[in-house]
Amino acid sequence: MNAIATIDVLPACCWDDVYTEVNAWRGACMHHFSQVEMAVTQTLLALDAAKPDGASLRLRHLIGQQYEDLEAAISPSGPFGNKGKPACDALSSYRTQHEAFRALLCHGTIKVCMERNGHWLLVVRSISIRSRQAVYAEQTMEQSAAQEKLLALKRDGLKLSAALGNLRKAIG
Repeated sequence: MNAIATIDVLPACCWDDVYTEVNAWRGACMHHFSQVEMAVTQTLLALDAAKPDGASLRLRHLIGQQYEDLEAAISPSGPFGNKGKPACDALSSYRTQHEAFRALLCHGTIKVCMERNGHWLLVVRSISIRSRQAVYAEQTMEQSAAQEKLLALKRDGLKLSAALGNLRKAIG
C-alpha cells in the first residue's frame, strides 16, 4: 500500500486557459458595469439640463456619488419624482443587487482555484477603510455561480439602462 497521495498538477497551458477565461468573465462584468455608469451619467446630465428653475441637482464624479445624486433627483421628493418612479425603482433594485459586488470585483484581488472537474473557483478579497478601521470583504464564487451573476448583471443593467433612457425621453 502506498501511503503517499499523488497530486495532479495541470500543465501551464491549462492554467493559462483558465486565467484567460476568468479574466474574460471579469471583463464582461466590467463592461456591464460601464454600460450602466454611462447611462447614469447621461441621465444626470440630461436632468441637469432640464431641471426646473430653483431646483438643485448635484453632479459629482464618483459613481457611488452619482447613484446617490440620481436617486435624489428621481425619488418621489426630488425635482423629477413625477416622471422618475420606474427609473428610481430600477436604480434601487440594481444598487441592492450589484453595488457591493461591483466594488469587490473592481477593487478586489482574485485568487483562482481549479476543481478536479476542471471548473474554476474564485476567492475575491478586498480591504477598505470605514470609520478609520480596516474592513475586509471576501467572497468565494464557483464558476457556475459566476456565470449566473454575469447574466443577472447584464439583465438588470439593461433594465436600468432602458428605464433611464425612457426617463431621458420623457424629460427631453
